[in-house]
Order: sequence, then structure tokens, then C-alpha cells
Amino acid sequence: MENERISNKPVTKKVCVIGAGAAGLCAARHLAKNSNAGFEFAVFEKTDRVGGTWLYTDRTGKDDNGLPIHSSMYKNLRTNLPKELMNFPDYREIKGGNRSCVSHDVIRDYLEDYAVHFDLKQYIRFNTIVESVKPENDSPFTKWNVKVKHVKTSTNEEYTYDAVMVCNGHFFEPYTPDIPGLSDFKGRVMHSHVYRKPDSFENQNVLVLGASSSGVDIAFEISDRATRVYLSHNNPRLSNKSPLPTKVTEVQGVDKFESGEFVLRDGSRLRCIDSLVFCTGYKFSYPFLQTGSCGLDVDDNFVNPLYKHLVNARRPSMCVVGIPTSVVPFPMFHMQVQYYLSILIGKTRLPSTTAMLEDSNASLQGGKKKRHAHKLADAQWDYNDGLAKDAGIEPLPKFYRRGFELWSVNRTKNLTEYKNLSMRVGSLDGEDVEIVV
Repeated sequence: MENERISNKPVTKKVCVIGAGAAGLCAARHLAKNSNAGFEFAVFEKTDRVGGTWLYTDRTGKDDNGLPIHSSMYKNLRTNLPKELMNFPDYREIKGGNRSCVSHDVIRDYLEDYAVHFDLKQYIRFNTIVESVKPENDSPFTKWNVKVKHVKTSTNEEYTYDAVMVCNGHFFEPYTPDIPGLSDFKGRVMHSHVYRKPDSFENQNVLVLGASSSGVDIAFEISDRATRVYLSHNNPRLSNKSPLPTKVTEVQGVDKFESGEFVLRDGSRLRCIDSLVFCTGYKFSYPFLQTGSCGLDVDDNFVNPLYKHLVNARRPSMCVVGIPTSVVPFPMFHMQVQYYLSILIGKTRLPSTTAMLEDSNASLQGGKKKRHAHKLADAQWDYNDGLAKDAGIEPLPKFYRRGFELWSVNRTKNLTEYKNLSMRVGSLDGEDVEIVV
């Protein structure tokens, strides 16, 4: 496919998109935009709505379709990034008034509006589960046999596609570290995936394990009801830079549970804990991929081998959108999708398989742990710009980077109040971005 050229009668390329969350909708938008390049595509979505993880429900466990609940949203969640940075560059119409950190339903409505604005629902096959994806042969640009199941009728269909874009997200299968002795703990144990409201923690001593965005948010929210919340992690102390709620105490990570007490890594102990909440993240999970033959595997949350954290290095007719973490997601999807489509239409040429494998392994340089290999953080901007340069597409407007840098500074120094700030974007070149109270 990388050698095909666009002509008056382009070769039809059939593309399968898995998932109608933000990444899948972005893929559909650009596939539709490039229909003159010969793309025919379908988006398979297991629920009856667009939105993916942004589809909040009070329920936990099983959904109406009998499948595990996909969303990890909790009732009072507000975004930890301002809506001014969460939009797609080609559709910036997120509602929410003057408030920058908006509720999950505002983002869900934005994704619905995005789908309607670009007329994407015509391509989406709702209530359809992708059960298996298998390569047709051993060639790098193999075709793919895709088997789907219709939820309402339990019937199956099989299709053949020239390319597969995996857009199923990675906030649905909880990761919980092993804690020796935890089976002896008599209190409640839960993961943030099933956390919805703070009410049930009234007058409890709660241990929250993990201090990334969800850990901090949930610990702070629970502290309004609990007697005491212990925020357990091994990162630099948050309280060195920001005040914390009065009932939240930072402690070291947990080493084990022993004799009715949680033993921390510094040797101190916590007793009389009523509930343990794991805010320890999620596993990358692709149950529909044929292990081995698809060319990808997941080892300690390192999806390998991916060229540019995106393209299946062994089978480049497959990509996985949205792998990088600690990023501004929607704008990155916008860049990743366009870059990948430029490969499919022959505009961008890939390096050799050996070079792509080396790029994937470079994610582990400097002793980086596998589970952190896809964490970009400040490197996201060079990553996005690199995709734009290689694909010959417009780079992200500079306000995204400038806004992210300003927001990060304000968040770090005031964790309890930063969500009440507002961002103002006066120009796309990044020279006129400000944070106001």
C-alpha cells in the first residue's frame, strides 16, 4: 500500500476502525475527508452511542448488552485539562461556558456534536463487537479477516479489510499491583474503574493507592466524607508544591499487608483502614487480536513493536491510535490519524522493518521501565510535530503547547483549586494564552 499512488481512479482501500470513542471518531472524520483517495470504511462500536470512555453510567459490572462496563467515569468528574485544549483542531466547539474544566457529559456531548458535524454516524455500526482480527497472510501489508458479533441478534459476520485502525482506548481494564497479604484484609477493596460516588466512604479511614490524576481527584473527593484519607505513592511529595485538603495525608507506597496493618515502604504502618482504593491505572488490552500472528504483544503495558507509538512495525496495515500517555489526547489523535492515512495513500513512506523495530525499542532507552515506555509528557510536542513533518500535514496550532505548559504550572502549585481557573486563547500561534481566576 505504501507504493500505491493516488490517481483519477484510486485503488479502493477498505479500512476497519474499532471503537467509536474520540480516537475512532477522529479516524472516521479523516477517512471520510479523504474519500477521494479510495477509502471505504466501517466503524464498529459495541454500544449504541458514540463517546467511548466518556459515556458515564452509575452502573458497574455489566452493561445492558451483557458486556463489562467500559467507562471509568465517576459522577462528579471534571476534566483535569481545560476544554480549550481538549478539542480537535478542526472542530473547537466544546460547550461549558466560562468554565474550563468541564464535566464528563460536556465532553460526551462534544463528541456527539463532532460526529453530527462531520456526518460520521452513517459509517458506524453500533451494537457490534469485534471478536477477532486475523492477518490473511504473513506479508507486512497483509489484509485482515475481521469477525464481528451483533449484540442484539447474536449473529456473526466476517469481513476482509486492507487496514485496521485499533481505537478501543485503554481506560477499561484495571491494573492492580500485587500486595502480599492483601487477601487477609477484611475491608473493602476496589479499583477506580468502579468508583462512582463518595457517599459510601462516610466516616471511614481510606487508603488511596496511586497519585496520578484519578488518584488525586478521588482522594480529594472522598475526603469530604471520610474521616481520613491516606494518599499512598512513591513520587515526589505533592504537598511540597501545593496545599492538600486537611483530611488528606500523603504516605509512602504500600509494601504489604500484615497483622491487620498496611506496611509502607518506609517501614511505617497504617491500621484501622476501612477501604482500599486502587488508582493504579489500566492495562492495554486487545482481546480481539490474534496473539502472535498479528505482530503485536503487550508486556508490562508496553505495546510492542509500535513505530512512532502507532504503527504495527511487523504488520504496518494495522495501527493502534492513542497509545501515548501523559498527553493532550484529542489533538494527538488528530495528528496520529492523519499521519497513518498518509501512509495508506502512499504519501508517506515507512522505513525498513528493522528501523521501525529499533524505533519501538528506543522507547526503553535510559533504563525506562516497560510500563512507562509510552509516557510522553513534555516530549509530546516534538512527537506531534514529527508526525506533521513526516506526513506533510499542518502541525498543531502553537496554543496547545503554550496552554498546556501554563496549565501544568498552575495545576502543580494549587491542586485543590486549579479546576476553578479558566483559560483564554486569543490567538492560535500561542502568543496570547492566559489563565484567569
